[in-house]
Amino acid sequence: MSSFRAVLSRTTSNRRLVAVTALVAALEGGVRIALVDFLDLYFGDVWLAGAVVLWPPVFAVFGLAAVSSTARDAITGKKARAEDDVAGRGWDGEIAGRLAALAALATVGHWVAVVLGTVLFLVVDTPIRFVLYWAGHGDLFTFTVVTFGPFAGIGVGMLVAWTLPGIAVAEIGRGVRVTDAFRTAIAAPWSGPRSLATATAWTLAFVGFTAGAFVVIDRVVRWFEDAPLTVGPVDAEIVPIALGLSILVAGGAVWLAGALGLVLDRFADSSLPSRPSSRNTASRSVPVARLAIVVLLVTSLVVAAGAIRANEIRPVDTDPEPLPDDPDELYATAHDNTDRSNHAFRWLNASAPDEEVIYEFRIDRENRHISTSLDGFDTYHTNALMHSGRPAPLPGYAMMTEEDRLPRLGEPSPEAQNWTVVAEDDDEITLEVTDPNEVHVAIQDRSLEESYDDPEVHEAWARMTVDGDRKTFSRGELRMNVTDRGEPGDEYDTHLAYEYETDVSVDRPDELGSPGFGEWFWRVFAY
Repeated sequence: MSSFRAVLSRTTSNRRLVAVTALVAALEGGVRIALVDFLDLYFGDVWLAGAVVLWPPVFAVFGLAAVSSTARDAITGKKARAEDDVAGRGWDGEIAGRLAALAALATVGHWVAVVLGTVLFLVVDTPIRFVLYWAGHGDLFTFTVVTFGPFAGIGVGMLVAWTLPGIAVAEIGRGVRVTDAFRTAIAAPWSGPRSLATATAWTLAFVGFTAGAFVVIDRVVRWFEDAPLTVGPVDAEIVPIALGLSILVAGGAVWLAGALGLVLDRFADSSLPSRPSSRNTASRSVPVARLAIVVLLVTSLVVAAGAIRANEIRPVDTDPEPLPDDPDELYATAHDNTDRSNHAFRWLNASAPDEEVIYEFRIDRENRHISTSLDGFDTYHTNALMHSGRPAPLPGYAMMTEEDRLPRLGEPSPEAQNWTVVAEDDDEITLEVTDPNEVHVAIQDRSLEESYDDPEVHEAWARMTVDGDRKTFSRGELRMNVTDRGEPGDEYDTHLAYEYETDVSVDRPDELGSPGFGEWFWRVFAY
């Protein structure tokens, strides 16, 4: 058994081996690009990511099996005969049967790898996210991370898990019987745990290289897009794209060659495939009892992780921050405390006799549920469902909270300035702003001068009341009446009121019925 550095050096120095692995990397990437392009008309980005993960690596299985004997010779330093180098030993006279077995392995092995990759993702990702939530870094899980993170995580786990089916691919390519090849693959965790760890580290190194390459390519392409450069009749950004793809193919070729060499060096039987030694056959027997214990343990971990994710068991910091003395900071802190709590917000028309509700917003932070109601149109969102007139299984909660500010429509901006404390006791603190420009900015997000040529303010004030115990808003009111002397008839006249309620829950609408498969999928994976 050679060191991995020696194995990598020998396999990557074989031109035929590197050429085949480069071709495999290009074909696998090209198939997935074509798949995305073909399905783009029929599916959204989320399901395209799923399709890319689920597509079996047929070219990789055939290509790596075809060069297994070449890789073995490269490791051992043997010089293959010319006719063997063309056909690959172990394939002569058996190519039809081997192709059928490899085709089945490409499909079944990939599904096994997807299942194992999902297991790895759930077991590894759940404690990491739990710790990040506990440390107060839940804002890292944006809509993009929540939505596409599971596919990326499962994909990484799948690549790691493919080490086991990959052992069978390499052995079948050398001419080993299919049953013996599978026995070697299943026994690998016990026959060579350190070697399996090395293969895992090598795969993770490739994942890190790929991620870094994508980041660099994206930034360079964006730079080229901002600069109006051309290369002949084509846009200049095609240059970094083509160069980046070439680097990724080259990196993929090195990774595949090194992985194949490592598998053959650490797990393959050193004797001829037709005459396996009794020693190696015994060492590759499958420990059924030990395997059953491992399966039971892993199943328990997956069930626990799934239950934690599906039931939203995670640290949620809804405790309010202390209120500062400065009025502007006090308003911003009360606004932030209200955001972090389970609360309801109602925007009222204060000019109406019964103060009719214009808009209502409810959020349950602990269970990640949101509901809104505007002019008779109701929506309901969870981290597994978007319901805006029509239900769809997607992380709606993550989308609704993507921005820094929740959609509490009509509310004065948290950046509003020039607040003063006009009333204070043990239970409530009332803040008021009377500067016309600040009132207009708070509600319209632009100054009077930006909105009117010659503004004439008739009335302008905003008043917000903070609950002294909960340190959140309890109610508010805003009045703004301004006309433009330069544009007769151009007038802004509004009188709004706000109501807040804390410690609320958001109920699932009855018309949605029981959750379907898609919703259960996101309940588990959009953690």
